[in-house]
Amino acid sequence: MDLIPHPNQDYPEIIEGDYGMTAGVLHLKLRAAIAGYVLRQLIVDCSSKHSLTGNEYRLWLRNPLALYGVSSAILAPGYESMLSE
Repeated sequence: MDLIPHPNQDYPEIIEGDYGMTAGVLHLKLRAAIAGYVLRQLIVDCSSKHSLTGNEYRLWLRNPLALYGVSSAILAPGYESMLSE
């Protein structure tokens, strides 16, 4: 999964430094069973169009298809099931 600074946040370079991002991306390799839990803990906006608002959402999941078929994805903030589209 690729996490990037949330597009709605000011000063993305600070977020990049806080999370030790390389080229503006934090790549996480997680087991599917814990993916939703980790994304919830990190308060990652997992909506497809970074639609969650609030300063708590410092990160956005750039590739939401990474959650396709992951049962724990329902725990991720803003997760939208591919079935509902």
